[in-house]
Amino acid sequence: MRDDIITLVWPLDATQEEKTDVFATIGSVGQREFFSAAQSGFKAEKKVEVWVDDYNDQPFAIVNGKRYSVYRTFERDDQKIELYLGQKVGVR
Repeated sequence: MRDDIITLVWPLDATQEEKTDVFATIGSVGQREFFSAAQSGFKAEKKVEVWVDDYNDQPFAIVNGKRYSVYRTFERDDQKIELYLGQKVGVR
């Protein structure tokens, strides 16, 4: 895991988005998460941790120039939230 900056994305309409850069700790997903996400139709690719106050239910995140869907979140007791990022299977 490493500290980095990611961009959280909220679509405003068909052509505009609100983007917010936040500090994050980027990590990989485990095998159990990978298979659990596959059952929901997602290819799990990353887990990022951000401060709860920085996340406002944005459905997308950009990490290292690649756009991901936020398919699951987990709020922790230390004022951070884990965002699980991936791609919908069959969608490019």
